[in-house]
Amino acid sequence: MLRSNLESLNPRNHPLLQDPDSPGLTSLTRGDRMVQRMLLAEIEKHASKNFERRRLLSSENKQDMAVTVKEKHGEGRRWGYFPGIDPHLGFSEFMERFFEHGKCSMRVFMVWNSPEWAYGVRHQRGLESLLKQHPEACVVMLSETLELKFFKEFVKEGYKVAVAVPNLDELLESTPTHVFASVWYEWRQTKYYPLHYSELVRLAALYKYGGIYLDSDVIILKPLSSLRNSIGAAKQDYRNSNFSGAVLAFEKQSPFLAECLKEFYSTYDDTLVQWNGAELMTRVLSNLSSKADENMGHLDIKWEPSVTFYPISSADITRYFSEPDNMVERAHQDALFSRIVNVSTTFHLWSGITSALVPESNSLVGKILNRYCLHCLDVL
Repeated sequence: MLRSNLESLNPRNHPLLQDPDSPGLTSLTRGDRMVQRMLLAEIEKHASKNFERRRLLSSENKQDMAVTVKEKHGEGRRWGYFPGIDPHLGFSEFMERFFEHGKCSMRVFMVWNSPEWAYGVRHQRGLESLLKQHPEACVVMLSETLELKFFKEFVKEGYKVAVAVPNLDELLESTPTHVFASVWYEWRQTKYYPLHYSELVRLAALYKYGGIYLDSDVIILKPLSSLRNSIGAAKQDYRNSNFSGAVLAFEKQSPFLAECLKEFYSTYDDTLVQWNGAELMTRVLSNLSSKADENMGHLDIKWEPSVTFYPISSADITRYFSEPDNMVERAHQDALFSRIVNVSTTFHLWSGITSALVPESNSLVGKILNRYCLHCLDVL
């Protein structure tokens, strides 16, 4: 009897941690399996002297997370910064106050989770191109790695650009992905965390607040005001192509984004690079398009052809970092440049492929980067 009672208190015997393939039990989603693996891993570390520090759901760990933010930014428990806004507000309060304070012409979100030193001039040109088209936009860079005053020079120039540290507990609240806030400490140890974090935060921010999301290596060529519930194909037409999440424009609590958040949770795999991002959106759109009559009108999605957001594909982009070396190539690049600036709305640099490349001054990429800049003397 005593042994039985003790066994019932064994955390490894909790129903949520049992083998989902065992007879009589309901199978778990991939998201459930991820949480299961992480919780079991913590139980196995019980004998370790560091267990209390690493425990996922304890109040001690939540305090450690706050200390981590404090140490990283050197400004205490601060979730965002913008002049005139109380620096001690919580994340959600800061976001609401920033949008109210800024009297925004539009809300734009970016995510940066690489080291601060990696944010270079080409990324700055993306921000400059946005502000050149929309000087009254309110821009939030959601980041765990940038200093809160990282964009102070832009702020001094009158632009409304803020860095905010996402509080996942608040940002993911009332969504299927809220569990990722609980397992944040272990999640951030996974190989592709920076990328997967970016994929989730962009979806959640647009779902919670509505607005436009832009990758930091996207150059804005034309005003974005007309975009509404828009997503772009990376190539070909929407029925036969992959979609990209580098440019997204959606209203608050978009049904499509709700479906994406469900898919992120139910199929999450921390071992796959693109599975939870561009491939996720392609899966959701593919599943919904198979039920077009039932769902498409309800979701109100506008598919943009590749030329709108991604006029040059990731497979071809490296070629255009080099200057033309003959008359035929020069004529080709000149014609393509003219078509892009007249037809396309954005231009994606595909930094995952081109980050080590420096565009030559007379290359197509170099001309685009220098055409829409504000601080044009900064060297690429």
